Amino acid sequence: MPHIHLVDSDSTSLAVTAALFERAHYHVSSSSGGRDALRAVFGGMPDMVILEAELNDYDGFEVLRRIRRSLDTPVVFYSHRARAEDRIMGLRLGADDYIAKYTPSSEFIARVGAVLRRCQQARRPPMERLSCGGWVLDPAGQICVASDRPAVELTPREVHLLSFLMKRSGQVCTTSQIIQHIWGYTTRQSRSIVATSVWRLRAKLERDADQPRHILTVRNIGYTFVP
Repeated sequence: MPHIHLVDSDSTSLAVTAALFERAHYHVSSSSGGRDALRAVFGGMPDMVILEAELNDYDGFEVLRRIRRSLDTPVVFYSHRARAEDRIMGLRLGADDYIAKYTPSSEFIARVGAVLRRCQQARRPPMERLSCGGWVLDPAGQICVASDRPAVELTPREVHLLSFLMKRSGQVCTTSQIIQHIWGYTTRQSRSIVATSVWRLRAKLERDADQPRHILTVRNIGYTFVP
């Protein structure tokens, strides 16, 4: 039974969300603030953290920053703050998804399940080492060497995204194909989710993320990898 830790300063929202996941057969624990959440996450090691952006003590983004300093635990924002800039900020800081609180509960459960499945897949036996042009991707070590640059560490999701693109070198991969393969679902925010993840990958691997030479955008369609 997957263990989910909920973080929300709104006691009513916390109770409703806890009941929702308990009915879906999850083990649920909870915290009402950022400090307690960090103690619970580092002490209890849940399978996932579902986090409100607005808390009474720490900002939810600060909680995520502290988690990401040492853990790759899946983190999903579930928040009233759902403007585009909030979603982009959360994803760039390393959130696995950002879900607005007005999202239907069935979609909420489905998206959380998709994140958990993806993370479980990342823990399976490693994919084959990939070599394409001057690029070498080592999924087992979560490392990529791009051309003549030093080795760069990647997150499991970044490994899957880069592997997907490298295996299709020279082909155009649509946003829909990428979101289905890496995230396992589609949503109205699919384009921004993929764009943010590609941006983070470029920031690590391209010499100039604003003028990429290898991980390229194909306007209104998707992305392509050119070694």
